[in-house]
Amino acid sequence: MKIIGFEETGLSEIARWLDSNPTQDLTETELAELLKTANIFFVLEGINRVQSMLLCELKASYVQQSQRYVSLASQAYLLPELEPEVAATAEKLINRAFDLYQRMSELKEGFSGRPKIENYVHHIPIEDARYILPLATKTNLTVSLPGPKLIDLYKLCQKEHYKETMADFWHSLSAYLPANLIKVLTGFARDKVRIADFFQQYFTEINTEENMVLLAAYKDLDLKVALGALTSTQSRTTTEILQVWGSDSEQKARGVVQRVLGYGHASIAEQARTTFGMMCSLVTYHQQIRHRLPESVREDFRTIITELERPVVIPESIRHSQFAQEFTELVQAFKEFRLEVYKSFGLAKALPLLLNCEQIKMVISTNARIDLEMLAERTCMNAQWEIRNLAIKKLKILRQLSETLYEKALPSCVTGKCREGKLSCGKQKEVRELFQRI
Repeated sequence: MKIIGFEETGLSEIARWLDSNPTQDLTETELAELLKTANIFFVLEGINRVQSMLLCELKASYVQQSQRYVSLASQAYLLPELEPEVAATAEKLINRAFDLYQRMSELKEGFSGRPKIENYVHHIPIEDARYILPLATKTNLTVSLPGPKLIDLYKLCQKEHYKETMADFWHSLSAYLPANLIKVLTGFARDKVRIADFFQQYFTEINTEENMVLLAAYKDLDLKVALGALTSTQSRTTTEILQVWGSDSEQKARGVVQRVLGYGHASIAEQARTTFGMMCSLVTYHQQIRHRLPESVREDFRTIITELERPVVIPESIRHSQFAQEFTELVQAFKEFRLEVYKSFGLAKALPLLLNCEQIKMVISTNARIDLEMLAERTCMNAQWEIRNLAIKKLKILRQLSETLYEKALPSCVTGKCREGKLSCGKQKEVRELFQRI
C-alpha cells in the first residue's frame, strides 16, 4: 500500500496557528471548526477492498477502481500477517476464487473492447463473476475530503475493530500531516459507547426475502413538502394555510407538490424523509455507500462471519451455469475457514476473507430529493441488476406513500429522452411498458 499525490490546502496554516497558541486545549468541536476550510487529496494504491470499504463509509468524496479492471497477476491481493500454515490455506482459497472468476468471465477469442453479454464464452459478465472475489483483492482509490472529515478518519483508524486493518494506512498518511495536528487528534478520547445494539431492533426486521423494508416515514409526505414550498412563497403562516385548506388539505398539498416540482424546484422534496432497511450483497453495499448523501448504519461484519447459514447472493447467470456447484462449494469453504481464522486470530485477520456475494443488512435514511435522483439512475436498465431490483422494490413502496412526489423517480427514457448516449440499452419501449405494469 502506498500514498501518492498528497496535497492539502489549509493544514499548514492551522499548524502555524497551533504553534503560536501552544496553551490552547482544543475540543473536538473547535478543531472541526478550524478544519472547515481545509481540504485534503491523496491517491491510495494497492489497498484491499476492506480498507476501501471502510474509507468509503466516511462519505467524503471517493473514486474507486472498477473491479472490471482488477488485476489477477501475482500480488493481486493483500492479506494481514498470518501464521505460515494459515496463510497458505488463505492464499490457496483466494487463488481458487481468482481462477473461478477468470473461467466464468472468459471472453470469446479475438474480442477486444467493452464486452456485452454475448461476448462472453459462458454468458457470465465480469459484473456477475466478481461476486466470488474476496475483499482481500487489491484496488486503487482517490480521496478528496474536507478538513473536518480528518477527525472521522482518525477515529476510524483508532477503532478497536479496525485499528489493525487501517494501521499501515494511518502510518503512511501521518507522514504527510503536521505533527502538532496529529497531537491534537490523539488527545480526543475514543468512542466508548456501543451503539450497534440499538440498531439490532431494525436488523431483525430485514431478511433475504424482505430485503427492502420501510421502517419509518412521516405520516403525510405531500403535506410536509407542500408546506415547505409555501413557507418560502407566501406571507401566511402554516396555521393559516391549514385553516383555509380544511378537509381538502391532502388534495391541495398534492397540487402544490406537483406544480412546484414541475417548475424544477426539487429542494422542497427534502422536507419528506423515510427510513428503510435493506439487505444486499457486499457488491451492492459498496455501490450504496459510494453515494454519499444518504445516512446509513450497517450491521457488524462479525455477524456475517459467525452466521454460517446466512445465504449469499448468486447471480442468475452463475446459478444456471456449469459453475454453480463450484461457486457454492467455494463459498462454503471460505465461510468455514474464515470462522476459524476469526476465532483464533481476531476480526482483522478474517475480514479480507469476506466475499463480495455475502449479504449485509443496513438502515438508510434519505429525503425524497435524494431518492428522486438515485432511483432515476438505479431503475435504469444499465444499472447493476441487484441494485436495480432493490431500487424498483423501494420505488413501489414510496409510490404507496406518494404517487405525486415520486412520479419522476424513473429511468430518464420513461419520463423523456435516454441520457445514456452510446451506452443506451435501446429498449425504451420495453422499459416504458415495464414501469407501466409495475
